[in-house]
This record gives sequence, structure tokens and C-alpha cells, in this order.
Amino acid sequence: MYFSNAKKLRKSLSITLAICLACTLLAGCFGGPDDSTVPSDESDSFLPNLSETTDPTATDPVDTVPEETQLVNENTGTVTQQVVIRSNPSRDAYAKGNLAAGDRVEILQQQTAAGYTWGYITSPETGWIVMDYVEMDIPSDDPNASDTTTPAGSQEGSTGSEGSSDNESSSNLNLKGVVTGNTLNIRKTPSGEIIGGYSKGDVITILEISDGWGRTSDGWVSLDYVNTSGSTGSSGTDSGDDNTSGNGSTSVIAKGIVIAKELNIRADATKDSDRVGSLSYGARVEIYEKSGNWGRTKDGWISLSYVYQDGTTGTNTAAGIVDVSTTLHIRSGPGTNYTSVGSYAAGEHVTILEQFTYGDVTWGCTSKGWISMDYVRLDGTDSGESKTGTVNADELNIRSGPGTNYSSVGALYFGDVVTILYEVTVGDTTWGNIDEGWISMTYVDLD
Repeated sequence: MYFSNAKKLRKSLSITLAICLACTLLAGCFGGPDDSTVPSDESDSFLPNLSETTDPTATDPVDTVPEETQLVNENTGTVTQQVVIRSNPSRDAYAKGNLAAGDRVEILQQQTAAGYTWGYITSPETGWIVMDYVEMDIPSDDPNASDTTTPAGSQEGSTGSEGSSDNESSSNLNLKGVVTGNTLNIRKTPSGEIIGGYSKGDVITILEISDGWGRTSDGWVSLDYVNTSGSTGSSGTDSGDDNTSGNGSTSVIAKGIVIAKELNIRADATKDSDRVGSLSYGARVEIYEKSGNWGRTKDGWISLSYVYQDGTTGTNTAAGIVDVSTTLHIRSGPGTNYTSVGSYAAGEHVTILEQFTYGDVTWGCTSKGWISMDYVRLDGTDSGESKTGTVNADELNIRSGPGTNYSSVGALYFGDVVTILYEVTVGDTTWGNIDEGWISMTYVDLD
């Protein structure tokens, strides 16, 4: 009897302990802090489809896509100013691309050639860059490492009656400028061999001037296509109403639309600089200068990662026929309040690079400007009067637009049955729109 009671007691204690353990576990699951109070490490950036009609409400301003943890070792560094990526460690080598100030690089190999130290990289292009324009994360302990910059005037063709003394003084010129031509050739010598190029809006530093030519770290350029006027100082230094750094250019090199909930405006082309304002979703901006993936507006610098730039291919492309009786206005921006910059004729085929909706009206950006999508009949849409027919040619091209000047995107063959969604006449030929593109109705027998 004694042993029987002991067994019952142990059994009762076991049940009690199991209940206590279960309560403790449940308390851990439901008794902790509310998840909604835990700060999020994710960006609040919003990159909407531009055809959405909802205008998002701003939350936290954004500058750039959240960065991954940066790799830092003895081989990594930061580019200090724009530098050309070359196919070989030589200034005469082919220019494969550019790096902008602030870009991160990993130097896999270094070698000295023609008085320069070159670093080999594999991203964003495989090639060589001059190491004078890279600040390494962990400085070299090599006592033989040079503390001087690249000697000015060491390129072939450098001229001047005073020889190296003139060139030495010119290395301190450091005149900032912005490229105003669509493409500006970089030459080995003034008027000499072309060895590369800059794009419109690129910011360059002129180290030396000679007879209308300026020498940059990459070569010589014609100063006829470089704007060197305006402030080049840091934020807030003697710039009047403009409290941002830059070259002072007032020439518009690009226009665009903000596609983030709210986009910070910065005093300089870096997310670590002072915030001087913000722009809301849908705001129209004009860009006067570019530095890397940043653009300078009248109010300051913004990240171009969150701006659709006019004339570029977006995410909501389309194609269609201008469906008006006479002509359709092309406007400088998405709205009737923008000036007319031209027109499309009735029946003209247009390619839509991006679409953006204001209120109840969707506007499409073309290579010539903005048009109202209310007057565009999109390819592949049924007009309500579709008809069927049979191909009567051995092989009939399907084209990307209504005309033989458009590219072939496929073919139909004798006896194929097609559905014609709508028709348009161009010149003496009637073209029919099908799901796959356009075909000449001359080679179709309608049912």
C-alpha cells in the first residue's frame, strides 16, 4: 500500500511539472513584445508600376536601394573621382567604361606601367584603372609606395615652352566642368587620336588648358563642349540661393518623374550629405548635371534610381495607332499644362516607352515627348469589329508595325486562319493588326 501511494504521488508530480512547462512555453510565444513595435531594417522605397492611378502617401524618404554589407579588406577601396576602365594597363588602351566617384571596387592585381600604378578589376567591367583615383580601405604598409599623384603632363603630346614646370602647376588647376555635347571625344593629344569618350552630363576635372583644349585624367577634350561656369565648392559655400555643390550649369540635360513615395533632396551627390528637402511621387524634375547615379535639380541632388527619365525604356511599354481625326499633340510633359512640342498624324504608329497616370488620364512617353493614351489604340486590342480571314500567300511576314519599314517578328503561311482585330491604311496598303503584330491585308482573303 505504501509503494502504491508513492507511485500515485510521483504520477501527480509529473503531471504538474508538465503543465508548468507548457505554460512557460506559451508565455514565451505570446508574452513578448508586439512585432509592430520592432523597427524595420527594410527600405520604405516604392517603385510602382507607372500605370497605377493611386498616388502613394509618403512615409520614410528614400535615396537608394538598401545596400548589402560592404566587403572590406586590403583589396577593396572607393573611387575618388571619375576614372576610365581600360582594356589594358595603358592610357592608349581601349576605354571599356567609367567608374564614378563613390563607386566601390575590389583590386585583384596591381602593376606599374608607363609611370602609373594600375589596378585590375572584374566589376562592373573587366579591365584596368589608375590607382591614383582609388582610396583603399586598408592603406598599404609598403614603405616604397608613392605619396604623390600622377605626374601631370606625362602623356605623349603634352606641350609647353616651359616643359614640366608648366605642367606641374597645371596639376593644381582642378577646374570642374560638365559635358554639354551628347558625346565628347577624349583624345590622346589636342586634336589627336580618339581614345575614349564622355557622355552628356558627365562631370569632369580639367587639369590643364591649352588653346581651347582641356586635359583630364583620361585625355584631352575640346572645351567648346564643356561648361565650366558656376560654383564647384562644397555645400553651402557662396552659392547664393543654390545650397548644393555642383558645376553651376543651368542647362537641362534630362527630365523625369519621381517614382518613389518620397525622395530626399541632398546637398551633394551622396546619401550621407545634408537633406535639404524632398519630392513626392509623381513630381516632375529637370536634371542639370549627373554624377554617377545622382542628378542635380534646382533644389539639390536626388538619386536617379527613383526617377523615370524621359526617353528611356520603362516597365510599362506598349505600341499602338494614333486614333484621332487630324493630329495628336506631343507635349513636353505628362499633362495638357505642358507645351506642345510637335504632333503625331492620325493613323501613325507609335511606340510607348513608359506610361504614367495623373488622375483619370494616362500619358505615354514616346521618343518625341508625351501623348495622351486616350487617343491611342493599342496593338493587340479588339476594336469590337474583328473579322477572320485566310492567308493566300506562301509566306506572309508579320511586322512590328503597319508598314514594310517595320521589322519582321514572325511569319504566316498559306491557309493559316487569322483574326484581324482592326485595320489601318498607310499609303496604298491596308494593314491588319493581329495578336502577333501586323500583316498586309493584300494577302488575306476575308471570310
